[in-house]
Amino acid sequence: MSESLGLSIGVANLVGARAGSAPVRRSSVLTLFDDRASEVGLPEENPNLTQPGLVMRGFVERVGDRSPLVAADGTKYLGEALTVDALEAIARTVGYGSPVTIAVPAYWSEGQTTALRNEFFAQPGLSANGVPPVLISDSTAALAALRAQPGFPTQGCIALCDFGAGGTSITLADAGSNGQQIGSTVRYPDFSGEAIDELVANYVRSGGQDAATSTDVGATLRTGAVARLLGECQRAKEQLSTAAQTAIATGSGADFRLSRTEFEQLIAQPLDRFLATVEDLLQRNGIPRANLAAVATVGGGAGIPLVGRRLSERLQAPIITTPEPTLSAANGAAALGSQGSAAGAATAAGAVVETPTELVTTVTTEAAPALAWSQDAAGGEEPVPYTGPEHTRGYGQEPAASQPAVEDHFPAEPGPLPWYKRTALVVTVAAAAAAVLVAVSLALTMGNNKPGPANTTTETPSQTPETVTTTLPNGSVVTSVVPAPPPPPSSNTTQSPSSTTTSPSTTTTTTTTTSKPSTTTTTQQSTTTSPSTSTQHTLPTLPTRRPNEPPVRP
Repeated sequence: MSESLGLSIGVANLVGARAGSAPVRRSSVLTLFDDRASEVGLPEENPNLTQPGLVMRGFVERVGDRSPLVAADGTKYLGEALTVDALEAIARTVGYGSPVTIAVPAYWSEGQTTALRNEFFAQPGLSANGVPPVLISDSTAALAALRAQPGFPTQGCIALCDFGAGGTSITLADAGSNGQQIGSTVRYPDFSGEAIDELVANYVRSGGQDAATSTDVGATLRTGAVARLLGECQRAKEQLSTAAQTAIATGSGADFRLSRTEFEQLIAQPLDRFLATVEDLLQRNGIPRANLAAVATVGGGAGIPLVGRRLSERLQAPIITTPEPTLSAANGAAALGSQGSAAGAATAAGAVVETPTELVTTVTTEAAPALAWSQDAAGGEEPVPYTGPEHTRGYGQEPAASQPAVEDHFPAEPGPLPWYKRTALVVTVAAAAAAVLVAVSLALTMGNNKPGPANTTTETPSQTPETVTTTLPNGSVVTSVVPAPPPPPSSNTTQSPSSTTTSPSTTTTTTTTTSKPSTTTTTQQSTTTSPSTSTQHTLPTLPTRRPNEPPVRP
């Protein structure tokens, strides 16, 4: 049987831990090759990096981001595709293993976890027998590794502090409920490994405590040497965890001497602000100081002596950590994989994390034990055949003793069907109703369209002279004849026929109006062809692809 494999994902490091073997840690840097598999890590930590390749960084932070990373040759890769390829590379370094359990950052969103999970179906290198790896929160995995340490509490609250390169994650867990998470994981980005390296680098560039008499290192550093200085500061930070003093190579003369006292003074204020954040989280979740059973520390920053000392003094609680805190999540993931494989089912901490900021709880019954989502496809035991009595009717109900035997029952004569179940009758009635509706609609339509009689009668003025009699005030009568008005012009005499004959003219006008949409349609077709002409001058772009796929050239 193969040993279980645990993997952990970090902004700065990827770790692979196989049960029974020494864990392997590599920097989160992936080198892609055209003729062989990818390699993870830096040249000084990976002896297989013997030829140049395409170097990719920063892919862990881009998991779930739809904007791809663009390589130096113009190819594009999604963050989750590079992360899965890097995980497979480190799994190959430790010799693989089964089952595979991956600890994802506890502060990841559900969308990031889903994106990584879906990518394992596209790159099935770590899917044993077609089953993708189990994803758990790295806080769950770290607590599983810490549970083996002496003094781990069984009651009260545990404050887990994961000091990473990009920030520190704070997770509260209930020790009495198998590590059930309390509230959500809080991410504090202002106290991180990268921020501490920047503090030390700025201190070195300013000349340290002897800035008034020392050479300004920052003025003499070249642009390419800044990255090397940050690497030296990171190495010095790790050395000061056990040494009282270290030297930092500046590349511009004598090395810079840095003592642990100076280093602790540099990080004192950021550490105090972080401690205030932990106290605020405990208060918001209603956890008094007396109920804090322990503070658990993992990650690279857990090795700084001042961090553990200040946590214990400020929170009045014991500190629990592992001999190698940077490997805690991977070791815990491997341990949970072994426990789940030995038990044949998912454990409380080993089930899939749908929401990475919450620990997983498993509700089980005696009849149906819970399984992880990726274990239902794995081969299990054959189903046990049913050996009970035959169920002929009633969905498993035993027949009553007073009932006669089955062969004594005869089917009853079927009764007449109700009218609404008679197909022929229903269809006939529906057809008749439809015919009536059609007839009524036609009648109404034809009635509305019947033209009315044309009004051809035209009133013409009278053509007879009119006699007007007028009586004057003196009694005399005056008679006058008003002549008939002249006949109307010839154009007016044909008014009524003209009105009748203009109907075809109106029809002709309607035809002219109908031709306008045709002209508009032609204009739209001309407009539609414009984008195609513009597209011919657009330069092709390289599509997004996955590592180890053949490149697509334009």
